[in-house]
Amino acid sequence: MLPLKKEIGYGKFYKRLIYFRKVKSMKIKMLLFAVLMSFFCLSGCGKDAELEKYKEDIIAFTENVTDIKLRMEEIDTSSEDAVSELLGCLDELQTQFEVLAEMKVPQKFASIESLADEASSYMTEAVSLYHDVFEAEEYDEATADVAVQNYDRAMTRLSYISTLLQGELPEGENIIITEEEALDFEPVTEAE
Repeated sequence: MLPLKKEIGYGKFYKRLIYFRKVKSMKIKMLLFAVLMSFFCLSGCGKDAELEKYKEDIIAFTENVTDIKLRMEEIDTSSEDAVSELLGCLDELQTQFEVLAEMKVPQKFASIESLADEASSYMTEAVSLYHDVFEAEEYDEATADVAVQNYDRAMTRLSYISTLLQGELPEGENIIITEEEALDFEPVTEAE
């Protein structure tokens, strides 16, 4: 396994890792706090059991991801164990995203289900690529770049989920909102 701060070839990736740990961490903390707070507002008095269960699951997800991110921030990058600690945290993060994708989403938030699946898929790919980068004998900048891109895509999906849970629509250049209308039709029966 390569050391986290290898002199040849890893400089750019090391700088990205530092950026990843500091800047992204603040954004994730704010995002996760927004998700948590939006559920307190949306859940009302606990009248909807499905929504309450989802709220509990999202709160647990938020707490787990926050804990993982804090541990990632505390990794001593000069330590011999830094790579294994980072990869361990990334593995845990992947597991949490898989949990997010498996959550039963209330009908009220049906659009979140596909975003959670996408976030999980991107995180799985990112973690796999981070393993490839750090476990390889030679640094592969292209693989490192794709790992960062997949990680960013997963976090972007998480941001969209947070926005939707707050009752708002995500905004951005690449976002297309499709509204579905209920169709007025008679269902086909077996007799027909």
